[in-house]
Amino acid sequence: MDDSVIKKYLSEDFVRAIQFYDARACAAKRWYRGLSGCLIAVSAALTPVVALAPAEPHWRLISTILAATIGVLTGLLAHLKSHENWLSYRGSWDALERERRLYETSTGPYKDVADRNGLFVDRVETILAREGADFYARHARGEEQAKKPESAG
Repeated sequence: MDDSVIKKYLSEDFVRAIQFYDARACAAKRWYRGLSGCLIAVSAALTPVVALAPAEPHWRLISTILAATIGVLTGLLAHLKSHENWLSYRGSWDALERERRLYETSTGPYKDVADRNGLFVDRVETILAREGADFYARHARGEEQAKKPESAG
């Protein structure tokens, strides 16, 4: 692979992949921490206060709203898989950055290899393909479980 092709790959495709995984990791982290923080606040802080409130109709309404909020937040955490996505995207970003450093320093698998440019592209594309397959597996597994009928115990 000649130098103009690898320069184009590094400046366009590789940079785009790095930016994609960094942005997705940051967004998934924000969603996970935001939803988890709300869930903790509602379930651990507000629910006990409402449970000790007088037995009046408006407190029962507040209690019902809190219970529904807990259910919605828990459902969103499970459905969006923000925590799993955050860790996976960050792991892919780390792997891509590590690969770039090894390539630029001609160390690891790039030491004494005939076509280090080709090897770099191959290894980067393998990381990208693995992340795509892992993402599909994470989300397809959740969809399959959601479609299964409840077993009558």
